[in-house]
Amino acid sequence: MGGRSVTRPRIIAIGSNLESEIALEGLLAAGANVVALVTRPPGDCGGLSDYVDLHPLCERHGVATIGAIDINASETVHAIRDMAPDYLYTLGWSQIFRDEVLASPSRSVIGSHPSPLPLGRGRAPAPWTILEGREQSAVSLFRMDRGVDSGVLLLQRPFEVPAGAYVGELYRLIAENLRDAYLELHEMHRRGVSPPEIAQDENLATHRAKRIPADGWIDFSQPASDVERLVRAVSHPYPGAYAYHRDRRVTVWRADLSFAPSHCGRPGQVLITEPDRLLVAAADRPLWLSQLSVEGRPLRSDSLSVGSSFGYRVEDEIGSLRRQTAQLRQEIDELRSLLREGNAAA
Repeated sequence: MGGRSVTRPRIIAIGSNLESEIALEGLLAAGANVVALVTRPPGDCGGLSDYVDLHPLCERHGVATIGAIDINASETVHAIRDMAPDYLYTLGWSQIFRDEVLASPSRSVIGSHPSPLPLGRGRAPAPWTILEGREQSAVSLFRMDRGVDSGVLLLQRPFEVPAGAYVGELYRLIAENLRDAYLELHEMHRRGVSPPEIAQDENLATHRAKRIPADGWIDFSQPASDVERLVRAVSHPYPGAYAYHRDRRVTVWRADLSFAPSHCGRPGQVLITEPDRLLVAAADRPLWLSQLSVEGRPLRSDSLSVGSSFGYRVEDEIGSLRRQTAQLRQEIDELRSLLREGNAAA
């Protein structure tokens, strides 16, 4: 896009989560001319697991805020245009931008995504990085277009994924690299230097699907390493991995592989209980589960009995439901009979 000569570009940042907070703090500390932040209204997390209310940060630094739930809403677009930005910096916002938003700054809209694009486009990048067993990842900045993470690449910042990392640790690492990537890009913008542009190779593109809380269900018939990886991928700040134990939904926040061959059992069976952890069998070997909770309250691991099991036995559950259904039918028939007798007597 055309526009005036920029030496201290006017920037509108966009975001409502932890990585947005860290990146925005970095930009403000570096003296970036952030004139406004598009963010969710105060206290409205919109179901975001990683939501952060950024209004206090903006108030401390004199940054205007534009409350938005839909970035493409006409009132949001008008508010952005009224601020006359040179760039929009998308720090953390999961929505496809329409043409009106893309055309609102004098220069361009910068998108960001925590994967080495074109690999890993789409949703839930941090959990998928762990689930896929990635040892390396990257933060990618690109000129946003109408696609999903498909714009021309401007800058990539690679980093190593620590072995055994939990998603909260990875998320923090992503946020710090996002901050540093935007600081590098902003310095180019400040000096009027155009970053190199590299078109993404569509033949190499991969796409990750949306994840929901139900995807955290633990299947103990899977190898222990898969269970451990799932727990790491959906731990804080996400809803957590879970399994049912005697009609209670137990959330598991930590898992560690066990290399002791002295205990075995059927998948999901509790083998050892201790106050702060329990050993549970998986398909190939057991693993330690710890930091348990039920409905948001901590659960002592030794409150579960040795020999009990997580999960339901489908055949037993079906048999129980059939018996209950038969009993209900019998009771309904008896009630109908009583009603008929009462009507006849009347």
